[in-house]
Amino acid sequence: MRSILFLLLCFGVQLTSAQETNTNYDRLGLLIGGQQTHLLDQQFSPLIYSANEISVKLFYEGKHHQSNWNTSIDFTTGSLFPRQYADRMLYNTTEDIEGNVTTDSFFVRGNTRTVNLQLGYAYDLIHSDDFQLNIGADVRNQLMYPTTFVNLGIMNAASLLLTSRATWNMNPVNQFSLGVGVPVIGFNTRFPYSGTVSTPNQTLVEAFFDGGTHFVSLGDYAQANVHCGWRFALSPKTGVGLQYDFMWQRYTIPAILKQYSGRIGVTIDINL
Repeated sequence: MRSILFLLLCFGVQLTSAQETNTNYDRLGLLIGGQQTHLLDQQFSPLIYSANEISVKLFYEGKHHQSNWNTSIDFTTGSLFPRQYADRMLYNTTEDIEGNVTTDSFFVRGNTRTVNLQLGYAYDLIHSDDFQLNIGADVRNQLMYPTTFVNLGIMNAASLLLTSRATWNMNPVNQFSLGVGVPVIGFNTRFPYSGTVSTPNQTLVEAFFDGGTHFVSLGDYAQANVHCGWRFALSPKTGVGLQYDFMWQRYTIPAILKQYSGRIGVTIDINL
C-alpha cells in the first residue's frame, strides 16, 4: 500500500512540474525543416519562380506569468527556377585550334539565401493553466538574396508587426499553439529598377540601402504570417514538436513583388 501511495505521489509531482513548465519557462530551441517558396518579381521577369529550400532556425521563448518574450534567427537556402521552365538549359559551344567543337550545357537555375531576424513581446489577455491568448508586437527583418542566373527579388524588409497567439495546454505533456502577425509599418529596401546599385563614393551595400529604401505602410506593403505548432514534453526540461509556418507578402515599389512560402519542421528545445 505504501509503495502504491509513493508512486502516485511521484506521478502527481511530475504532472505538477510539467504543468508549471508549460506556463512559466525560458526555452531555447532548434528547428530543422523544409520550405517551398514561390516568387513573382515583375520588374525583372513575368515568370513565377519556385524554390525548394532547407531551413534552420534557432529560437528563444520566455514566459513569465502574463509576459511573453521571443527572439529567433533563421536561414533558408535552396534552388530557384521558373516552374514553367524548370528544365531550361544553357549551352556553351567552343572550338579549339584544330576545329574540334565542344558543347557544354547546364541547368539555368539560381539559389536562394534568406535570413530572418525577429524579436517580440506579447501580453496575455487571457491567462489560465490550460489556455492563454496574448497580443503584442514583433520587430522583424528579412533579407532575401537570390543569386547566380536568377538575379531577382533582392529585398530587405524591416517591419513592425502586430501579433496574436493562442496556446492550449491539452495536458501536462501536449501543447498546441496558433499565431498570426501582420506589419503596420516598414522600412524596405529593394533592388533598383535600373538593375544596378553603382553610386560614386559608395560601396555596393551603401548604395543598395541609400538608393532603394522606402518607408512603407499598408498601401504599398502587405504581409501575413501564420504559425501552427505542437510540442510534446519529454521531461520537465526538454521537448520535441512539429511546426508549420506560412508567409505571404506583396510589395509595390518600384514594381510589384509577390511571395509566399510554407515551411514544416521538427523542433527540439530545452528549458533553461
